[in-house]
Amino acid sequence: QIERLQKLTADLLDLSKLDADAMEISLERVDLKELARTIAGEFRPMARAHSSKLEVRGRGQAVAQADPGRVGQIIRILIDNALTHTPEGTKVTVTAVRGNRAVELIVGDDGKGIERRSLERVFDRFYTGDSVSGSGLGLAIADELATRMGGDLEVVSQRGYTAFTLSLPLAPRTPPAREPAGAAA
Repeated sequence: QIERLQKLTADLLDLSKLDADAMEISLERVDLKELARTIAGEFRPMARAHSSKLEVRGRGQAVAQADPGRVGQIIRILIDNALTHTPEGTKVTVTAVRGNRAVELIVGDDGKGIERRSLERVFDRFYTGDSVSGSGLGLAIADELATRMGGDLEVVSQRGYTAFTLSLPLAPRTPPAREPAGAAA
């Protein structure tokens, strides 16, 4: 109960900071694949206890212009939800990919899926679509954080599959290092 109250308190504090426009967002280069690997490591014990498989995938570099702490917060919310709201033995996959205009991080699972009536409200504050206890704030916070970083959070779900996709702006390419003036070639 203490852990639930601590999480609820942290969520309410984040929500009040977002509402007051007092949450700091610092944009920098973030490798989503590496960040996802690190955070997935935090959830391995939970996945084992849930008899679930947690896998991180990625193709090439997936570097976004975002706040690493806030992206980490979103990834934690999505992985926690995938493990909490699915039956034991569910496979959860975290995939980071670079597109032409954005970098995407997809957290998918092969659980039972989200009911259609709940799908429309999944990002609403205090909404919980199943009997698993929770505050109904995590996805609302994740959605708001994505928006504040110039990104988007979407969900698709059908029987046997659910995927949350976080899209964030591509990080600008770093210019090549210049040689000092007068350096010999």
